[in-house]
Amino acid sequence: MDIQKILEYQKVDSELFKIEKSLRENANKKLATDMSASAKQAQLASFNLENKAAALLKEIDIIKNQFNLQNDKMKEVLSKNVDNLSKEEVDSLLVLKDKLSQNLNILDKNLTKLAENVNSVLAEFNKTIKNYNLAKDKYAQSKAAYDKDIEAVEPVRKQLVSKLASLEKGIDAKTMESYKKRRQDNRFPVYVPLQGNNCGYCHMELPTAEINNLKNSGFHSCEHCRRIIYLP
Repeated sequence: MDIQKILEYQKVDSELFKIEKSLRENANKKLATDMSASAKQAQLASFNLENKAAALLKEIDIIKNQFNLQNDKMKEVLSKNVDNLSKEEVDSLLVLKDKLSQNLNILDKNLTKLAENVNSVLAEFNKTIKNYNLAKDKYAQSKAAYDKDIEAVEPVRKQLVSKLASLEKGIDAKTMESYKKRRQDNRFPVYVPLQGNNCGYCHMELPTAEINNLKNSGFHSCEHCRRIIYLP
């Protein structure tokens, strides 16, 4: 294998790698990703709050019906003419009246509490919708900015890709397969020089046997960082 050809390929590829890395770490891309996640969270929260509000309103309807039934019974008790009733019947009515009064008081308190809960949920829902719209707007802005960042480097990226395709024709397939596999695993640079007795990337010292193997074959895969060491 002609080491100079693969090193020339790697030199051009390093420029492409820088562009790809800058796009991966792009602040606008990160903000767009964060805002997309925030919008999804807000959307899910608003959905849950809608369900919660619906459940509370259903519970209010149930308690209202109970309140109306108890209130009707109270009206019925209060409308009775006690003049013709015995003392026992009057006492019984008074007990019933007190019980109905207690029930109405409890139901009224429950309705008030539920109404407060509904208002709280609605306030939280409105806040969530506001957050969703804000995140959605920020996502659109940061996505547009990121698209411009991509557009700015696209001509250079295309030139580099084209040049790499041309250089690849002069390199054997097995070497390129090994190179691209490491490149895909984000091990870049793929080829590093031997520095003294150490790997030129991770600086791990190679045993004597591996040094001898490197001198004989011209290449050696670093057991630590998995890059390919060559003799400079």
